[in-house]
Amino acid sequence: MRALGIDVGTTSVKTAIFDTERGLVDHSAVDISSLTRRPGPNFAERSADEVWRNVANALRSMEHARSVEALSVDATSGTIIAVDSKGSPICPAILYADKRSHKEAEEVLEASESAREYQTFLPVDASLVLPKVLWLRRNLRDFGKVSGILHESDFVAMKLCGVVRTSPNVAGKSHVDVRSGKYLKSVYEDLKVPLSLMPPIAEVGDVVGFVTECASAETGLPEGIPVVNGVTDATAGDVATGTLEKGQLNATIGTTLVAHAVVDEPVPDSKKRIYYKTFLGPTYLAGGATDAGTLPLDAVCAAFRLSLGDLDLAASKVPAGCDGLLAQPQWTGTRVPDHNPDVRGFFIGLTAKNCTPGHIFRSLLEGNAAVLSEVIGIIESVTRVGIKEVRVCGGGSRSDVQNQIVADMTGLEVLALENVEAAAGSALIAAWGAGGKRDIGKLAAKAVKPRRKYFPRENLAEIYRSQRDLLRDLTARIYGKR
Repeated sequence: MRALGIDVGTTSVKTAIFDTERGLVDHSAVDISSLTRRPGPNFAERSADEVWRNVANALRSMEHARSVEALSVDATSGTIIAVDSKGSPICPAILYADKRSHKEAEEVLEASESAREYQTFLPVDASLVLPKVLWLRRNLRDFGKVSGILHESDFVAMKLCGVVRTSPNVAGKSHVDVRSGKYLKSVYEDLKVPLSLMPPIAEVGDVVGFVTECASAETGLPEGIPVVNGVTDATAGDVATGTLEKGQLNATIGTTLVAHAVVDEPVPDSKKRIYYKTFLGPTYLAGGATDAGTLPLDAVCAAFRLSLGDLDLAASKVPAGCDGLLAQPQWTGTRVPDHNPDVRGFFIGLTAKNCTPGHIFRSLLEGNAAVLSEVIGIIESVTRVGIKEVRVCGGGSRSDVQNQIVADMTGLEVLALENVEAAAGSALIAAWGAGGKRDIGKLAAKAVKPRRKYFPRENLAEIYRSQRDLLRDLTARIYGKR
């Protein structure tokens, strides 16, 4: 069988075809970074129709598109599209990183006791779906025409098969109860948001429809092939890395840094720092979403007019601890170890010696690793599941320096993989779902190709622990705790 995965990310649409006998056989990518618009403070939006056109372009560019026998779609978690009764977007998609609805997030907590109680599984902030819906209701002139609130992957799947469905994994930020897989009806009632606006739920791996004649003409895909219910981009990345067993953790180092650990049950976090998602079969993902990642790295590249490769090489020549330079890589607020949307990035400890591109870049890499180390510690303490291995994917994982710092900071072995993309994870889910949901581990073994393993260096453990603790303390002293 040949299965297709479609990944709609922040900056690109990527596709991958997985052959159950030969592994990955084809892929494509289309840049969509120019689609993002920021018309106001904390806004991040883009045209859903333009996203679909780019998906179609990416599919048409694939050499083996006509051989595909099943497909699945993933996209960013928490991005929503308000559509009318015909499925047409009424306004731009509000991206996951959009923070315009911070006041509405407070309104959710004020109005809904159920949402307050459920925060031990899903902390409420502006990245979630319901605050965005409340913002739309208050500010969108045509809100009365809204017939549905779709996640971005649901919208693309609808364009392919004409059917609207979502999964408990995709709809996790829409207050789908991780314990039951159903919407928390009481939260919607408290907020007076009709549940009829939300897409019906089907399980991950279920066939939800078939590619229509119209979609076939637009994309070059065969008409009638099954569309398999999928997951978010981060979860697809987990699958693509082979993070499938209890105690394994995948860190996606993309525009934002997200960690997911496989656990056997959702355990409430009384401090509201981590969230849970349904995963495959009886397992769950304990997640920590952060505002660290590659955003500050890209900004530094632009500021110095140097490539990531150049700065990575310079960083490799800088000692651990950056000669006293410390950086906060979360530039748009923090979610762990404390939720504070007011936090911005900073550098502390600049001297004539460490004011170099290599030091500044490495300090951000060390900051990313410090944030990840915090997330791992929280997941272990709450779930009582020991993390035995870290796997990494995303653009930031191409940095050998970053990966080694993660190993040193966490004290865990880090496995980087060849050509890991969320699209490959969605292709695996498509093959798994269309094939009767039999042992996805065997399928993943054919796609997962280890690139390099990084071992923690014990002599650096104390330096990095001090860096991590100092970053946490200074951030709290500068910005306070919310």
